[in-house]
Amino acid sequence: MRFQPELQALAPWVAAFGITPQTRISTPSGDREARDLQIGDMVNTRDDGAQPITNTREAFAAPSERNHYPVCIAQGALGFGCPRADLSLGPQHRVLFEHIRVPLMFGTDAVLVRAKSLAVSHPNVKVTRAKVPVSYIQISLEEQGVIFAEGVPIETIMPDGECDLDYMTLRSWELMVAVA
Repeated sequence: MRFQPELQALAPWVAAFGITPQTRISTPSGDREARDLQIGDMVNTRDDGAQPITNTREAFAAPSERNHYPVCIAQGALGFGCPRADLSLGPQHRVLFEHIRVPLMFGTDAVLVRAKSLAVSHPNVKVTRAKVPVSYIQISLEEQGVIFAEGVPIETIMPDGECDLDYMTLRSWELMVAVA
């Protein structure tokens, strides 16, 4: 199932989430490009083993949408060869971040950090200017989970069309309410 372009007009915030199509996702049979994954395919999760994909969709961001420019995490930027290759994802997509300081700062072993926040604080993570429309693949499981993209733990998109209301702009909220 592919993302319907006409729906994007109703939910412009959607294009800020996802991974680029050529990103390799960990599956029980080896890494596969996100563009090749379909509903029912199994992906490896951090906490629940292999899980089936319940939905995939494609969102597009125009070059004029600066808030949706992809964030590129350079190969090896997170240490120990991670990511295995440059990883580009939507600015609002979150990466599971584990570091020796995380428990001291947050009282937990790991936190989800927005890609755009990593771009502010990490020299090898950059927002890349889009000269052509950017395509993001969004993957959902039965429950939100953490999968591996180029070896980096990232969140899946929330199931059932739920969204991150903290990110939505006032205009996006108005559009969503008008449709409901």
